[in-house]
Amino acid sequence: MLVLLAAAPLLWRRWRNGPRRGGWAEAWCAAALAATCALGAALALRDGVPSNARQLASHPPWQQAVAPGGDPHLLDEIHQVEPWLLFLRSELRAARLPFWNPHQHAGEPYWSNGQTAPLFPLHLLFAALPHRLGLSLLPWLRLAIGGMGAWALARQLGVGSRPALLAAVAYPLCGPVTAFLLFPMANTHALLPWVLWAVERLAAGRGTWVGLAVAGGLQLLGGHPETPVLTALLAAVYLLVRRPPRPARVWLGFAAGWTAAGALSAVHNLPLGMTLLGSSKWLEWQPPDAIPFGTKARLLLRAVLPFPWGTAADGAWWGPFNEPATRLYASAAVVALAVAALPLLRRDPRWRGVAALGAAALAGAYHLPAARELLLATPLLRHALHHYLKIGLSLALVLLAAAGWQRLLWGRRGRAALAGGAVAAVLLALAAALFLPGWRAHGDVARQAVWIAGGALGTGLLLGMRSLSPAARRRLWWAAPALLALDLGLAHAPRVPAARFAEVYPKTPMVERLSTLPGRIAGTGTALRPNAAMVYGLRDVRGDTPVKLARYQRVYGSLAEPDAIYFRPIRRWSDPWLDRLGVRWVVGAPGEPAPFSGWRLARWRLAYEGVDGRIWERPGAQPLARWEEGAGAPPPVVRRQEPGRWQVAWRSPRPARLVVAETWDAGWRGETGDSRVAVRPWRGVLMAVDLPAGSGVLTLSYLPRGLPEGSALSGAALLAILVTVWRRPTRAPRAPPARRGGRARRGDRPPAARPPP
Repeated sequence: MLVLLAAAPLLWRRWRNGPRRGGWAEAWCAAALAATCALGAALALRDGVPSNARQLASHPPWQQAVAPGGDPHLLDEIHQVEPWLLFLRSELRAARLPFWNPHQHAGEPYWSNGQTAPLFPLHLLFAALPHRLGLSLLPWLRLAIGGMGAWALARQLGVGSRPALLAAVAYPLCGPVTAFLLFPMANTHALLPWVLWAVERLAAGRGTWVGLAVAGGLQLLGGHPETPVLTALLAAVYLLVRRPPRPARVWLGFAAGWTAAGALSAVHNLPLGMTLLGSSKWLEWQPPDAIPFGTKARLLLRAVLPFPWGTAADGAWWGPFNEPATRLYASAAVVALAVAALPLLRRDPRWRGVAALGAAALAGAYHLPAARELLLATPLLRHALHHYLKIGLSLALVLLAAAGWQRLLWGRRGRAALAGGAVAAVLLALAAALFLPGWRAHGDVARQAVWIAGGALGTGLLLGMRSLSPAARRRLWWAAPALLALDLGLAHAPRVPAARFAEVYPKTPMVERLSTLPGRIAGTGTALRPNAAMVYGLRDVRGDTPVKLARYQRVYGSLAEPDAIYFRPIRRWSDPWLDRLGVRWVVGAPGEPAPFSGWRLARWRLAYEGVDGRIWERPGAQPLARWEEGAGAPPPVVRRQEPGRWQVAWRSPRPARLVVAETWDAGWRGETGDSRVAVRPWRGVLMAVDLPAGSGVLTLSYLPRGLPEGSALSGAALLAILVTVWRRPTRAPRAPPARRGGRARRGDRPPAARPPP
């Protein structure tokens, strides 16, 4: 099916017998086939999907239902990302907007989480598709769209349609893109070339702020707010060095485009900003540790070697930091071709801008001198993880390589190509010298020797084409894209985790038992990882999310070791907050003893025991809806309970305070009858409502703070874009270019090589 989708534009054009227009069909086919290669591990399984689900085998209750495997360095994909996507899918299919998540941290905002991306088009498509198809098509479309954007950007920079296919293949298969393919960050990676394409069109006078507003707005809705901020920084560096004509108009359009992009995404990002300012991640920020220069140099050599420290997916990683976070491999051939394009910097300001963009990304990602101080001194940028700037370096290398490939195909001199080959050879030799002791210690010399020899051979074959005749070189335009598809595919496709569809959060007997039990749950250690409650419809007091409400973390810190970002298991099971939060059920591993002993253990009852785990009941847990102590009224009755909405029937002979054990946030509203009632924090974290004497039904509903204002801004930005596009004068259609000898097509050779009219 994916191959048919890749070839669809070519088949359609052939069926309609239409002309070739600019090479878009070929570019889509190349990018989509590269995306199919990247998902090779999943497509090789009979019912496989791209997922790290096999890491669930290390946690109860899945140890009997899931085969061991996966990548231990990509745990967030299965512990956070997939539960977020499945919750979004279930809420949209239930005809509800996912404003609130009641399944972790005793309730927390979902819409303003930052990485859930509830309005991103590909996530909406995932919600509409069947589950298994959506899991495969979502990352595939990310790669194909990113490859198309890299091709379009290369064309905008003056590369011919066929040499630009190198960018369509190499960008979606490069290290930073494949490393985070299954994360929301991949949405923003797919749109990075399109944002720069819009910026270049603006600088060249071919476009307006509208293109930047649309591309930037979609990137801001992509689910990783750091990447659009870093993209805007890199785009500004590009424009600054490119020095476009009529700079005042261009910079005004640049500012207008990003302003409109921010307004277009305000429906999501304005609530996000209000939530983020009250999160422990923002309030407890600490500057990152400095990285030794020797470590930085070795990390940079990952550009020519895919895994010099082994591979985490095979359990053989011995390098620093996290393997996906340091992945940079672009191949020695890309480096050599990029160096071959450096003569373009002398006469073309566009390529000077690309080189400056890559240099800025390099300096920021690896905290080179002055770049670290500048980034940490900027109020907003200092909160970002700067190593994500590597994506800018990879894109710059790919674009320069496409230009170098064009020069190799059409140029007469090959000195720059020889220099590129020398640089690639020096980097490979330096990597061999620096990493050889580690390879010997881990018995990895043979594999690394194969990669070094393969990189040198592939680079030599491409650069050796300069000895062929111009006609022969033109016929071999496909050599570099094909070689890079093979090289990068072999390097990165096995690193994209795959699992059988049945292993993605399967239901076990313990989970089915929990789904019939009322009240909140908790787990010992990593039993039933907390975000799994979002998949199964359970309510957990734990959670695994980077944006944690600081008010709740102060309470959770009394139960576990506090941490501003990462999940920490519960340690203090005698804390009274477990009763106040309504934790009635505790799950553990099979045969695991209770978390504590003594007289407290006598109050716990073993409610379930099986091969997948244990469930204990805590009779001391308080109801989720209750009167404050001393009210002297009949217990309230919960009539309805769904994400972001409560209905509680109450009756009281005198004024009393009703407590609901759900995390308070400023977006909660209360109504009883026809009157509004204030929802206040109880003990700083839960919800409380003061009710008069009498009876009625209390309705609590959640609307993210800032959503009405953000919706108005987004609506105004969308209206402005539509009006601008509608009022823009249309241009007369251009006649299709005539073919020359049935071979060369428009855009296939650089302007300097075309014969005069």
